[in-house]
Amino acid sequence: YALRPDIDVERGLFLLGRLERPDFDRRPYVKVLDAMGAAVRARVSAAPDSPSAPLALAQYLGDELGFVGSEANFNHPDNVHLHRALEKKRGMPLTLVAIYLLVARRAGLRAAPIALPGRVLLRLYAGPRSLILDPFLGGKARTRQDCVNYLAKHGLVPRPQWFADAGDGQLFHRQILNLMGSHQARGHVREAAELQAIVAAVNRQRARRRPAK
Repeated sequence: YALRPDIDVERGLFLLGRLERPDFDRRPYVKVLDAMGAAVRARVSAAPDSPSAPLALAQYLGDELGFVGSEANFNHPDNVHLHRALEKKRGMPLTLVAIYLLVARRAGLRAAPIALPGRVLLRLYAGPRSLILDPFLGGKARTRQDCVNYLAKHGLVPRPQWFADAGDGQLFHRQILNLMGSHQARGHVREAAELQAIVAAVNRQRARRRPAK
């Protein structure tokens, strides 16, 4: 699935759950996402392009439901898997961004990830304007300058592509790397090897598509 050009991040992340449990059934978790999406849609349906719409999403998921980043055992597989994050309401930045993104789509809101090095955020559009949220911090609003300061803190100079809307494929491939690193750190040889094979296949495909110099 990782080699397809039309990756759907929701399907991809749930497929990763089968690496943990071959009999994994995503349907109960899809229903949870559907219910959350319906709840947000009811709140923003009157004015989905209003500047308050992104804040309604953050208030519901972050303040009311309590989705927030997991500081303890940050890269544990439970914090990577979408279904486990839905159960625990804790996760890595990318996993929580995925939850916000999937709920936003169900609510009719336009949203896209921002894939900074080491941190994924979510951009929500409200008419001609947009707002950046950090689901890891409970949906806290961030400015572009906050992002620049974060990069500077880690010795990085901002690049325009880091602030562009990230696609589903980019998000899914990055999560594969997260899960691979999680298993490698715990000495899970078989699981890490399976994911490493997927990463290698994706890299080979990218190399073939790269224009010759």
